[in-house]
Amino acid sequence: MARLQDKVIIITGAAQGMGETHARLCLEEGAKVVLTDINSDKGNALAKELGDNALFIKHDVTNEDDWAQVVKATQEKFGQIDVLVNNAGITTH
Repeated sequence: MARLQDKVIIITGAAQGMGETHARLCLEEGAKVVLTDINSDKGNALAKELGDNALFIKHDVTNEDDWAQVVKATQEKFGQIDVLVNNAGITTH
């Protein structure tokens, strides 16, 4: 049995990089994964590639209303949330 079988996991910053890697690994271990990111194009494409146990939600982690929407949509699609991976980050130059 997979270690994360049927666990519901939200991963912020999941459209690419480390977040994408986390999402892929969690799905391989049996989880249902909600990918959030501000990059809709990459996020939607990744969720489509990953299949029925992945859901993308556009999400600005600095916005409280966006958090409420992520929680609501996650619970509606997959049920109780088990894990949150706060992976999103900001790069400044």
